[in-house]
Amino acid sequence: MIENAYVCYCDVLGFTSRFISGDLSNRYEKMIEVVKDIEDRDITVFLLSDSIVIISEDFAKFRAVTQELYTWGILHDFWLRGAITRGNVTQCEVQTINEPNRFIVPFLGEGYLKAYTLETALNISGVVIDDAFFESEGSNPGFRKDIDYTVYEEYVPKRGYEGKKRLLLAKEHSLRQVLDTMYFEQMLKSHIEDVDKYLNTFCFYIEYLLEHANPQNVALFVEKLMGEFEQQGRRILIPSKVVIIFIAVIEGLLNRYRSPDGPRYCDKGELEQLVSRVINGLRTEGYLAPFIDGLLDFDKRRHTTIYKEINSLRSL
Repeated sequence: MIENAYVCYCDVLGFTSRFISGDLSNRYEKMIEVVKDIEDRDITVFLLSDSIVIISEDFAKFRAVTQELYTWGILHDFWLRGAITRGNVTQCEVQTINEPNRFIVPFLGEGYLKAYTLETALNISGVVIDDAFFESEGSNPGFRKDIDYTVYEEYVPKRGYEGKKRLLLAKEHSLRQVLDTMYFEQMLKSHIEDVDKYLNTFCFYIEYLLEHANPQNVALFVEKLMGEFEQQGRRILIPSKVVIIFIAVIEGLLNRYRSPDGPRYCDKGELEQLVSRVINGLRTEGYLAPFIDGLLDFDKRRHTTIYKEINSLRSL
């Protein structure tokens, strides 16, 4: 028994439908190679079909491997959903199995069960970090805000699991690469059951980029997003889902402006120009009405005032 080990449990979203369709089958071998390349003996990794379990007593190594694997997954279209926690784990020894047609993995212990249970609360490709790590100053082994994790509230949460969560961030300097794997063409390929997870993930990275990127990158992102939308918009069949992305963009821009350093990074004129670009694109593509309906509903549920703030910019 390994006492109080760090545990991360992940699975691949949409694995069955995408594997059967052939979308993942040709790339699954790459995931096997990535896991095999983790040679550090302080890290234990189980890979069984679409389930990945990472275990270690060394926090720094555990954090690095978990972040590396999550980043690799999202950059290679393996949408991982997982959880990080701490608990007792069964120590497994490699043994020769003499019985034919038998492959037995023992119950991995309390730590595994906690991570597995915590993971089911997510409706996003992300890795949630157990709140237990943040109960006191001494309980955090070294998770760094805005480097290792950020706080995020899903736009389309599972019922009963609403509220803010601490989510692992992709590796530093990979944010633009991650966003460039998304956009609307990829959304169209998503299985209908995975659309909400796609939306939450895209919005998660949109929100983080708009909070942290420099003004030039923000403007470039908004322009690329609108260009992609104008190219793909008429093929998208669920307007009520698509407009969530633009609610996230508008909210992210407003949050950027509201922040203590906001005026330094985004003056009111720049804010109005970016918001107008989004609104005009929605109007041109025929999505303005569902956007307004969705925004009013969002303001009501989240107790926000985004619609009022947009009107103050004279963008509607």
